[in-house]
Amino acid sequence: MKGQIYKVHTDSYSVKYDDKLIKCGARGLIKKQGDGILVGDFVEFENKTIVKVLQRQNRFIRPSVANIELIVAVVSPEPKPDFFVLDKLYLNAVKEGVEFIIVANKSDVDNDFINQITAEYGCLGVEILQISTKTLSGISELKDKLKSKLTVLAGQSAVGKTSLVNAMFNLDLKVGELSDKIQRGKHTTTRSEIFEYQNIKLVDTPGFAVIDAMVEIDELPECYPEYFEVSHECKFRGCSHINEPNCKVKELVNTGKLSKKRYERYVEIYNDILKRRNIYEKN
Repeated sequence: MKGQIYKVHTDSYSVKYDDKLIKCGARGLIKKQGDGILVGDFVEFENKTIVKVLQRQNRFIRPSVANIELIVAVVSPEPKPDFFVLDKLYLNAVKEGVEFIIVANKSDVDNDFINQITAEYGCLGVEILQISTKTLSGISELKDKLKSKLTVLAGQSAVGKTSLVNAMFNLDLKVGELSDKIQRGKHTTTRSEIFEYQNIKLVDTPGFAVIDAMVEIDELPECYPEYFEVSHECKFRGCSHINEPNCKVKELVNTGKLSKKRYERYVEIYNDILKRRNIYEKN
């Protein structure tokens, strides 16, 4: 039989099969292979024992989940969006081939906020949905986007993720209650669980603060569509757009045709990955 992992317990797994959650164990060898068994994994099981983990479409470290089909980054005017970590979330989605959209909550409050988000990501072809959990504007459209997909809702504290879930499914969860259901202390663990409402499958996350760029140093430029599009005009093949002369990307940044702030974040992410790689090689 085949099913999907909805929750990882200490020594067992909740597997969704048909309309039931079946608590299963796993063969010791299966748990030790590769990354073990993750929430979102499709598995084969016999007599309530997992015997095989099927090939993954993708895998994310934080939260530790597999086979994600959509990432929804929830942002709002307050707290102000952290574009640095939002960039990392987006480039991870690009690398893994996962659909990525931005949901601008409380969009009825601040037009300047919407303009800022659009200026940073609209030019990349990222879909930006404007919603209001108070007036329910845009909620129906968002639900249509989420149907039949395993979706990660990512966002900083107080951006309105809980209010968004309440508005979509007519629930009355209190702030933090969704996290409490998966036994997660505040900002201390990355345990995940799939919640299913009305044919929409959601994975709650600890927030942007724990997101790392899961790309290699040579992959990074390719995860920036606006850089990759003009990279053939750089003097050097495989240009990193950092120190090389006659770099088309740097030229466009300097002339204001590409976002300077986004480029500065790119350089910082590049240096973080390089530093991490150097530490790994020394060890």
